[in-house]
Amino acid sequence: MTSTDMAPRVPHATQCAKRLREQAPQQGWTVRELAEAITAHCGHHRLRAHRLARGWSLTHLISQIVEVAGVGQRLVASRVSRWERAEERPSDAYLDALCRVYNTGPVDLGFGADYSDNRETGHPSSQDTAAAAVPDGHGEPWPWHGLAPERHGIVPGLGAAAQRADQVRRRMDEALSASTLSDSTVAYKESVAAQYGRTYKTQPASVFLDNILADLEDVQVLTDRKLPAGQRRDLCAVTARLAGLVSMTMVNLGQFRQAREWVHTARLAADEAGDSALRAWVATRGAVACLNLGDPQAAVTAAREAELLTRHHPQPITAMAWAILARAAACMAQPAAARHALHRAESLFGTVDEVTDNSAFAFTAGQLHFYRSHALTTLGESRAAWQAQDDAIAAFGPGERLDPTLVRLDRALCMVHDGDITQGADYASTVLQQLPAAYRPVIVLRRAQSIADAIPTARRGTPMVRALHEVLAISAGPTH
Repeated sequence: MTSTDMAPRVPHATQCAKRLREQAPQQGWTVRELAEAITAHCGHHRLRAHRLARGWSLTHLISQIVEVAGVGQRLVASRVSRWERAEERPSDAYLDALCRVYNTGPVDLGFGADYSDNRETGHPSSQDTAAAAVPDGHGEPWPWHGLAPERHGIVPGLGAAAQRADQVRRRMDEALSASTLSDSTVAYKESVAAQYGRTYKTQPASVFLDNILADLEDVQVLTDRKLPAGQRRDLCAVTARLAGLVSMTMVNLGQFRQAREWVHTARLAADEAGDSALRAWVATRGAVACLNLGDPQAAVTAAREAELLTRHHPQPITAMAWAILARAAACMAQPAAARHALHRAESLFGTVDEVTDNSAFAFTAGQLHFYRSHALTTLGESRAAWQAQDDAIAAFGPGERLDPTLVRLDRALCMVHDGDITQGADYASTVLQQLPAAYRPVIVLRRAQSIADAIPTARRGTPMVRALHEVLAISAGPTH
């Protein structure tokens, strides 16, 4: 192995490799050269660098091993991850399979020694390739092209010194952690999860998803270590929260099967964490996914699980469970059950400690009124729904986009239900047009489409209704 492979450094986050991959075509690199750059610049083992160079997940790599080499039917991601961290060497059969999949030899994958002269073979060394990723003092380092330097912790003007400082810091972290995981690292990952709980409410869904998946992969690598029981439980709690947020984002993007599967992942992690409140929160995420899948009965089952988990120690998530039950009952045209559930949600919310953190992990006043709005709108009780909508808009935090938009679309639907077709269509069009394109995920377009669908056929030829259909068509774009 080269000195680069042996350097005691903490590998960069996978986002760094992604930026290298995006810039590779401009540099004219082959996949092999890109993998060398990832190894040299990001500090990943050569085996992992080849996977990152292709943008593959561990699951996809395993499927390729099975397809190309006919082995690996029982191979699991955690074992491949150990190979990629050089904690375990693949057997000869698996090493041969990896070479076949990556169309290369053992040396390129970090297994074996290479005594050849790179200058004679015509292949640039990893140091030469990585040089393009390090600033030379005469311009911006290309991996950060188009991104603000301060976003990556690089102070403008420091150039190579800042890059070197980052590398030294990562190596020092590795030296301090040795073969164990420090409590401060676990605490840091907990703070990362908490931060995602806040930014979920303000970031575009696609941007949020891209970032959180990169951090989830890092947490997965940490969780795969041999850890003390307490640290593993804490990391499982982090995983449950992040996976739950991914599920919520998949709902927003209309990827309902993915949302359901990510709830399952979150549930597994929450069960291992052993935190009943966290398990209840995950159950509510499953309930919301079921509502959006069009299965209110399954939503009832999941929401009742959340309520049972917290019944003896009521908390905001208990109120959320009842609010979800209200929405589910409204969807099933059960007005009495919906009103009862709303009453329970409001009563419980008034007795538990006030929520001060405007996070996706909390059930806030804005959320309570949001659920009231949707349940009452579905029931056709427009006057009460309008009051809930006013209360929700007043309670939402600064910078929130998604839920306020859905509440405003509820109002447009109330107008349509009340027979004011022109005003309802015009209001819905205005709500959509005022949103930047990045803040119009599928869940928003589906809610807006439900307004158009609620308009009687005889009224769909009016100018405002036609305008709403045009706005919907433009917002959906050619892929929908």
